[in-house]
Formats: sequence, C-alpha cells, structure tokens
Amino acid sequence: MAVENTGSLMDPAPERAKRGAFFFPMLFMGIICAAWDLGRFLWGGMGVPKGVDFKTGAVLTVIMLLSMGPMLGARGKLSRGQDKAALGNFMLLMVIGIVMIAGIIFTWGAVPIATGYGGIYDATSGWLGLYFVAVTLAFLASIMKGKRVPARFGAERWVAHNVVSFWGFMVLLWTVFFIVFYLA
Repeated sequence: MAVENTGSLMDPAPERAKRGAFFFPMLFMGIICAAWDLGRFLWGGMGVPKGVDFKTGAVLTVIMLLSMGPMLGARGKLSRGQDKAALGNFMLLMVIGIVMIAGIIFTWGAVPIATGYGGIYDATSGWLGLYFVAVTLAFLASIMKGKRVPARFGAERWVAHNVVSFWGFMVLLWTVFFIVFYLA
C-alpha cells in the first residue's frame, strides 16, 4: 500500500506557489483589518482634524514610494541568483522599515485618542507599525541567513522572495492609509 505524502513547507515546490501561499493570506488579513478600521472612520463622517501632522505623513509616504526601487532591485537580483547583491537591498529596506516605525510612533501624539479620528488613527497605524516590525525582522533574519549560511539562503530563495513581496504589500497598505487618513 502506498503512503500518501502530504508535503511540507520545505518541499521543492515551484517558487511561485510558495510566494503565493505566503502573500495572499497576508493580503487578506491586511485588507480585512484595514477595511474594518477605515470603514469605521469613513462611516463616522469625520474630517481630518487640523492637528494631523501632514508633513510627516507625506515624507513617510514618499519614502515608501521610493522604496519600490530597492524592492524591485532585490527582486531582480534574487531572480538572477545574485543573493549577496540582494542583501544590500535588504539592508536598505530594513533601515527604511525602522524609519517607518519611528515615524508612526512620532505621529501618535498629533491627535488625542479621545477623538474618534485619533482613536482610529492610532489603532490603524499601530497595526501598520506591527506589520513594519514583522517585515523589518524578516529582513534581518534573511540578511543573517544570507551572510552566515549562503548555501541555505540560495536553496530557500523563495523565503527572501516572500519577504520582498511582503514589503510590496506594505507599500500598498501605507499608500492607502495615507490617502484615507491624511487626504480624506
């Protein structure tokens, strides 16, 4: 009788399947969280209060949009098998992630939580801050693996693709967040 193999995460499945398996649950979770919080904000009929720090939000958004260059560069390098070159892009994106976390924390004092807008802004930006912590730690883990065990990094390159895809997802979420919370 044949034994049926259910497989594992480390099986040699096509890289595209592994990237999709990681990206779509994250996308779904982010959309659900963002839609719930942003929906409450929009349905409340609140406008953007004057205390919102538009300059910081705009600078963070420009930084995120400019990070698409290193992100696409890392993707291309990983696709060509240039793992060591991709690690430089990972380091830059990790630093940008730290800047985003600091920027999010800096903006929390702009509007009091007691206001409807302030509470929803802090909750939503807090979720985004947690996403940035996750992706920054994922970049750090990828960098450490790439430097310490490059053969394993190359064999499991799909993990690095997932981290880069997650960053692209963060750019999308931050852009939507900026539009709704700063321009609505």
